Amino acid sequence: MYVIENSYLRVEIHSAGAELRSLYDKKQLRELLWQRDPKFWGKSSPVLFPFVGELKDGNYRHDNETYKMPKHGFARNCDFEVVRHTEEEISFLSLSTDVTKQFYPFDFELYLHYKLHHTRLSCTYEVRNRSSFDMLFSIGGHPAFQLDLSPGRDVSDYYLAFPDDHMLKRYFIRDGLLHSQPQWQGLEGLRLYLQNDMFKDDAWVLKDLRSTEIYLKNRIGDYQIKLDFAGFPYLGLWAPMGAPFICVEPWCGVNDLETHTGDLERKEGVIRLDPFSKWRKTWGVTVGQN
Repeated sequence: MYVIENSYLRVEIHSAGAELRSLYDKKQLRELLWQRDPKFWGKSSPVLFPFVGELKDGNYRHDNETYKMPKHGFARNCDFEVVRHTEEEISFLSLSTDVTKQFYPFDFELYLHYKLHHTRLSCTYEVRNRSSFDMLFSIGGHPAFQLDLSPGRDVSDYYLAFPDDHMLKRYFIRDGLLHSQPQWQGLEGLRLYLQNDMFKDDAWVLKDLRSTEIYLKNRIGDYQIKLDFAGFPYLGLWAPMGAPFICVEPWCGVNDLETHTGDLERKEGVIRLDPFSKWRKTWGVTVGQN
């Protein structure tokens, strides 16, 4: 386990999957990240690469070859190397191997950069194409934020505030695949209140948000997390039934559509990266009180 910290936050990241394992608020003396209890979910914040979500029939085609790929890709199960580590910053690297090429035929470098600045933790994904041909990929985050459900408190005491949206364009996931028609979800004063059964049919996928940052708060007013995700075209929301956490997931990529043909070039949300070039995108979490 590796640690970065400052006067406000203490952060732990494991080299297995370069996964964020702890986000501790020193001022409020509380852990904000889900602590991986397998009763509900044995992860805390995996990176989703080279695809987000599930593929139709569990495979895809590229250059007349068919490849299998597990849900959310393989990076979350890879061991990353630490290539930089200071008191407030750390960078991890994973490289393509003969094993990864059995699932994904591209030469790549995947970096995860974590950095603290006052009460904000940023997570930057950097992908480098080491191939002489275009690389096709998706990537996303899956952070799970712990909710205080001590006696007298309930999931419905928490809400997500969308400062620039009055309605949400929500897409359903059915049997792991994205339905092509959206449902409009109204907000109460720019707020989406959490409910115990809101994810009984799987995750919510939001598109075309005007907001580039959202807030996770509670009615009492003693809990606030801001997630900024400018440049991420999709936002996933998910939690198991009855779980004391909520996943708020910035995605560049999404599950296959129900109508997808399996051709990687036509996959929704896929990113095309030129030969020997790089791509970067950052999301961040800012901790503070109302």
